[in-house]
Amino acid sequence: MTLARPRATVSARRLQEPFARLNWPRVVLLLLLLGYWLFVSRLERVDGNLVWAALRFPDLSPTMIPSDTFPRWMRLLAELFHPRVLRHVIPVIVGWQLAVQAGVSLMQVLYDCPDRQTAADFLRRQRRDRVGRLELPYTVLPHNLDQAREESILLRVGGPVPVVIPNGYAAVTERNARFMRVLPPGYHILGRFEYLLGVVDLQPQTRTANDVTMLTREGIPVKTDIGLTFAIDPGDEPSPLRPYPFNSEAVRQAAYAGAVKANGQVSSWDDAPIGKVRGALSAWVADHPLDELLADMNHEAHYLMRDEVINKVWPKDSEGRLIIKDGVRPLRFHVGRLNPDDTISSQFIEYWLSAQQREDQLAQAKDTARLAQDLEATRIEGHMLIIQALVEGLRQAQQDAGSRVSGYILALSLVEALRQMFNMSAGEARAVNESSNRLEEELAAVSQRLAGLQDSLERPTVALNPSRPE
Repeated sequence: MTLARPRATVSARRLQEPFARLNWPRVVLLLLLLGYWLFVSRLERVDGNLVWAALRFPDLSPTMIPSDTFPRWMRLLAELFHPRVLRHVIPVIVGWQLAVQAGVSLMQVLYDCPDRQTAADFLRRQRRDRVGRLELPYTVLPHNLDQAREESILLRVGGPVPVVIPNGYAAVTERNARFMRVLPPGYHILGRFEYLLGVVDLQPQTRTANDVTMLTREGIPVKTDIGLTFAIDPGDEPSPLRPYPFNSEAVRQAAYAGAVKANGQVSSWDDAPIGKVRGALSAWVADHPLDELLADMNHEAHYLMRDEVINKVWPKDSEGRLIIKDGVRPLRFHVGRLNPDDTISSQFIEYWLSAQQREDQLAQAKDTARLAQDLEATRIEGHMLIIQALVEGLRQAQQDAGSRVSGYILALSLVEALRQMFNMSAGEARAVNESSNRLEEELAAVSQRLAGLQDSLERPTVALNPSRPE
């Protein structure tokens, strides 16, 4: 029982194949024509027996001829092809041929066929909706697809036509401007009006752009060379049977990723990735100043720059995996050294220098203000030290002399406080020069004079006695 079902299925399929290959519209039209032919033969009431009798026995009258003299098929043949019947059928056949010629002319005009024979073959192919057993297929590649369309109207408009997709490529078809299917490598037959939209290369692609000009944050142009290696999202690991696996959705997105350029030409899917990376790099350069870009970047910094640019075009999800856009997966990305453009105008240079000068002046002004604040704080602190030294000297003099403090003692204490303050200031500043030495000598001299004055005041005075002559 398990083997009978597959055999029955195969037999049913074999029986259905001839019916599936039939051109049913054409069969219906032929049946209608035959029905109309039989109808007009009955309408004319032609007696086929009399027609053959008049040809076979011209001397006999119609009444003398039996009704079954000739076979049935001869009588039917005479009735169908009698001139009175054909006068009704011939216009239909002629109209049929005129309609076919009108269809050929319409095909030639609509689809820009080079001649009527090509248009007639195209119309006949569309009516049959099948290809010949010995018909050679077209081998289509991305670089010869346009040429193949020029050579074959079936590729330019739509099948049925056999095609071969080489290994390492995949194709996308559509019907009535709508996506139909993705063709893997191999032999395929395009259906009626199935249009081959494009062929996608599954192998890694490398695109470069030299002397890419970008503007820094100051508006100064810089140049560099970039390179990108990418491929269609495989969706699976390669194997010996499938050395170039592919994701059908990725192939479909790549086939519809083309855009019309300014010159009217249509770009393919492999032109878009390098343009997106170029735009992301330009945006990154615009966020950085020129001096930072011209500085020598180590390997780690250069890698971080490339990683930031790639993440702008192909961001990562929460698990760290790339989010594939337009069916394209990046493999490698290269960025050369950023160099200023030779055609930089003097205005850009003056603007950049003036901006740098303003920043330097602002920094210098901030340093000057900070230094003035420090000097003012130092001066106030010095005044406080002087006052503190004087107060301390007076306090010490009061303690030494008790409640009686004479003027010379105060002066001597003041000079001693000034000397201590001077020594302390000179030791901290480490700036003792000739003026400071002279000041120190003068303070020592004043101190000696005050000490001598003190000695003289402490000697007992001689009292004068006027009564004694000596």
